[in-house]
Amino acid sequence: MTDVYAALARISAGRAANPLKPVTVISPSHASALHLRRRLAAHGPFAAVRFETMPRVAELLGAGRLAAAGKSPLARPIGDYVASQVGLESRGALAKVNDLPGYARTLRQIFRRLRRAGIKRASDIRSQPAHGHLPEILRLYDLFRDGTSGFYDAEDLQEAAADALNSGAGGVMADLGDISIVPPGAETDAAARLTEALRTRASSFELLDDPAASRQQRFAITPDPASEAREVARAVLADLESGVAIDEIAVFHGADDTYGRLLREAFAATGIPTVPLPGIPLSETRAGRGVSLLCLLPDKDYSRTATMEFLSVAPLRDWLPAGDSVVHEMATTWDNISRDAGITHGANVWQQRLGALIAYKDSELAGLLPGENEARERVMTFQRNEAGRLRDAIGALVSRLEPLKETQPALQFIDRFKSIVSEYIDPKAEALEEVIEEIDQLGTVGAVGGSFALKSFTTALSANFDARYVRPNRLGGGVVIADYRAAPGLRFERVHLCAAYEGAFPAGPGADALIDDRTWQQLKSDFPYTEDATTRIARSKAAALRAASTAGNGVVTWSAPAYEPGATREYYPSPLMAEAYSAVIGRRVTASELRRTETAGDALVRASSPLAVSLRGPLLDAGELAVRRAVHLRHAGLAVPALHPRSRALDMLNARRSSRFTEWDGNVAAIADGDWLPLHQKTSPTALETYAACGYRYFCRTVLRLNVVEEPDERAVMDAATRGSLIHGVLEKFFIEQQKVGRPQVGEAWTVDDLHRLMVIADEHLDDANRQGQRGLPIYAAHETRSIRADLKLFLEKDTEFRRETGAIPTDFEAAVPETQVAGVTLRGRVDRIDRTPDGTQAWVIDYKTGKAHEPPKGGPFDAGQRLQLPTYIAAASEAEHVTALYWFISQRGGFERLTYETTPELAQRFEGTIAAIMGGVHAGTFPAVPGDDDEWRDSFKNCGYCDFERICSRRRDSEFAAKGADAAMAPWSAVSEAAAIEGTQ
Repeated sequence: MTDVYAALARISAGRAANPLKPVTVISPSHASALHLRRRLAAHGPFAAVRFETMPRVAELLGAGRLAAAGKSPLARPIGDYVASQVGLESRGALAKVNDLPGYARTLRQIFRRLRRAGIKRASDIRSQPAHGHLPEILRLYDLFRDGTSGFYDAEDLQEAAADALNSGAGGVMADLGDISIVPPGAETDAAARLTEALRTRASSFELLDDPAASRQQRFAITPDPASEAREVARAVLADLESGVAIDEIAVFHGADDTYGRLLREAFAATGIPTVPLPGIPLSETRAGRGVSLLCLLPDKDYSRTATMEFLSVAPLRDWLPAGDSVVHEMATTWDNISRDAGITHGANVWQQRLGALIAYKDSELAGLLPGENEARERVMTFQRNEAGRLRDAIGALVSRLEPLKETQPALQFIDRFKSIVSEYIDPKAEALEEVIEEIDQLGTVGAVGGSFALKSFTTALSANFDARYVRPNRLGGGVVIADYRAAPGLRFERVHLCAAYEGAFPAGPGADALIDDRTWQQLKSDFPYTEDATTRIARSKAAALRAASTAGNGVVTWSAPAYEPGATREYYPSPLMAEAYSAVIGRRVTASELRRTETAGDALVRASSPLAVSLRGPLLDAGELAVRRAVHLRHAGLAVPALHPRSRALDMLNARRSSRFTEWDGNVAAIADGDWLPLHQKTSPTALETYAACGYRYFCRTVLRLNVVEEPDERAVMDAATRGSLIHGVLEKFFIEQQKVGRPQVGEAWTVDDLHRLMVIADEHLDDANRQGQRGLPIYAAHETRSIRADLKLFLEKDTEFRRETGAIPTDFEAAVPETQVAGVTLRGRVDRIDRTPDGTQAWVIDYKTGKAHEPPKGGPFDAGQRLQLPTYIAAASEAEHVTALYWFISQRGGFERLTYETTPELAQRFEGTIAAIMGGVHAGTFPAVPGDDDEWRDSFKNCGYCDFERICSRRRDSEFAAKGADAAMAPWSAVSEAAAIEGTQ
């Protein structure tokens, strides 16, 4: 057999003797056909040479025959639709899964696999295996073939072409002339038949060979896929700088779908144009994503996140139907308004809660006096108006999409959906033309009486978008980026093989759904082109070797990541990469050895970290230039943060990994005398408890005053905070009502009527929570209601017992704690209730808790500074001679336990010392991140489970805190637990 590119040289040379002699080169893909045409043109002008794919040759030879028989092409949507209908007729075990998502698509893939093997009907199989699902699937296959009998697929076309040639009716053969086929050649039964017919009928026939592979090879191990993509871009930049033409460079990656995007992003940063093969999926374009998001809105019940994503991502027109706003200017405002309104999902929820927000804004505006605050009035008016526009826009969107949820004839559905797309999507949006074409193609199911509802249409459209590609640049206009399986027929001077890790290069056989591999092996004995696991592995390996061979006599660079993104799992170089490396160094090296190898001359390069990748080779972008300058100046001792801000990032890395407690760990002693400190002279005990637990959390919340944007969330069950607030509100209203009528008296028991009134108040609060979407799913809400009512009922009994025990009566509710000076700081807060004896000599300051009872304190009554509320609450009834502060756990979960605190001179001294130590740490600027013990239940740390700032905290905070604990700069924070401890309690 002849080398592909030697054959091109021969064809070019033959033009001199007979310039119009027809020659046809059959390529494995459209891209390779274009590529080979360009390679032939490099030899000189030519005519009468065709570069076609096998399906195109089959169309030239066999389409006429099939059309004469009254058959039409089997468009993908038709095949998918018939497969879905056939799937509904499944029997036996398959009948139990025929409505699952993906079942119809799996059937379609199996049917295609059977057809490619040459199996037209179940009767073609002489001895069907009796086990497994094959008999039932073959029955369904016959139904599918019957349902598509009026159409022809690619296999039918190639068989018709072969029949035409074998019957002597191949008049087109004269135009095709000499035939050359580029590897891999026939891989299906029909393609093999057509290849044999061409060999028999062609004036000259030749199966070409893979390109020669006497090439230079290089190797790289990178930290992770993102670093690998940048390393490849850097290597390509070096190729270009060395004089290699851009159309002589290709990047092939293993079977990892993330690499196409990673590589495109890396090259985009450099400005190097790329040619993705076969292109960028339509699903990744803004128009494709926008239309897909539009389709999904009803299925997602118009969730706030899905709706805002659609309004933000889709290339929308400037003005939406009924929205009366410029969308690209209002997207952020509408996002904030919908969040403030507490919208989660549901078309009715959008209308109700935006209406409630509008009414609230109207009431606020009505309460403003003329000219009282014009700026606030303008803001409120703007928000009120935009809430109205958003409500109208969502209402219009819902009114257009809801009718499409009903099943209707395919063509009618397509027309209605396209009208919605035209109303919302900018007609100038890139790739919109291709999007409309794919929508129209789904209308072909009308030929088999097909129909659509929005859900089934969305599934079909998603398949179309994934299979349709757009190419931003023409072949030759940039660096080729492609999956390695697209490599056959291509050749370049420089080839980069990335993602060459085990399982991706070559790809594995994949999972077999419904039919096991043993059955496919049995079928292969009678149908040689059946794809069993062995065949798939062999084809995948052959494709990988062809990708490596595309460098010809040039240079091929292999690369693989050492870890997956996030370094959570190790990757190993593929066996092919290890074999290639072994050949270069002259001894056998395993994949594990290659992964561990540091350097081996010029053959292998390895980077220890993403930062290391950025510090070598050609520069990719301005960001890398800044990093390199910062590193150079730092080593030279000349780094000036004001001029080179990237040096601060290097400072952070070095500081975080040291044993010193630095500014990057929460040590801001250098600015501790700044103006921000006085604002901490008034604070709550809860804030001080936060400092004792974790200085960094205190710094973020109290010093920087950072707030987390909470997304509206309708949980399955009512969250603990909402439950607690509801019960507090119920009890406050109940006690205030009773106080107004002089109840309860000393020792008075609550009555059945009192219980009834308490339940009425609880129901009112529960109804309010339900309107705000805070009660969770109905099935859980009913249980939570019973639980709350039971807790309140038991509370009345326990309250009677408590008041008879103390001889006191409730006097104050939701009372403010008088501002109290302790260690130079003013403490303030609120308590739920204060009970006093009639003579005023005794008082009980009560803080309700609706959760689980606290564990006994470990570091004395102040628990190393993390329990300071009860000592502060004493001040709420300081006029009494004897005051007891207590947490009352008023739920069955908390066991109605009471945790009490009564002050003594020693405790008061320790309390003051603890406050002083905390404020000393704050004034010293000592704010360490303290993760606490491991929390295996939450897969986190004790102090981090409910922390709002975990995402911006160091990932290595546990090891960093342990390493820096002995630094003298940590002493102010460590002093808190020492000050809070009572002798004998540590």
